Parts: sequence; structure tokens; C-alpha cells
Amino acid sequence: MTVREILALAAFAAGFLFGTLGIIGLFRFPDAYSRLQAGSLCGTTAVFSIFLGALALSPGWEVSTRLLVIMVFFLISAPIGSHIVLRFIWNSGVSPWSPRRKPERPERKQSQP
Repeated sequence: MTVREILALAAFAAGFLFGTLGIIGLFRFPDAYSRLQAGSLCGTTAVFSIFLGALALSPGWEVSTRLLVIMVFFLISAPIGSHIVLRFIWNSGVSPWSPRRKPERPERKQSQP
């Protein structure tokens, strides 16, 4: 294995690790804000790491240039997309989780006989 292949393998492994941590965060965090932050941050770093691995294995400057343009576009668009979703959640009235506050449970309607 060459040094380029080892670096690419390390970048692919890091991307897999970040993606896995993001999925775990989506299931473990208590509210929509934390879940979206985990998914957005880990997803961005996972994709960025995978593109770095592909960049290490790219055969020429044409492919490298295209990969760099895609990486820059993704680094700009992913945080903007998550901000738009978070803004929509905030405007919908969803409150962030607090350890001091007990979760509100909707009252069940009694069925009338």
C-alpha cells in the first residue's frame, strides 16, 4: 500500500466513524434541536472526510478540482440547510429540552360511552 492509499483509507474510516456517531446521536438526543445538530455536524464531517479520501486517490488535477468544488459547495450549503430547518422548528413553537423541566404529556381524552 502506498501512502496515498493509507491516507485515503484513514479518511474513509473517519467518514464512516462520523456517520455512525451521527446516526447514534439522532436516536439518543432528547429534542429536535440536538438531533439536528448531531446529524448536520456529523453528516458534514463524514461527507467531507470521504471526499478527502477520494481526493487522495484522484488520478489527476481535473478530478481533484471537481472534488474540491463539490466540497466547498457542500461546506456552504449543509449549514445553511440545517439553519433553515432549525428556524422552521423554532417558528413552529417547539421548545428546546431542559433537564429542569418535566416533559409535557398530552392529556388523553376520555371516551364517552
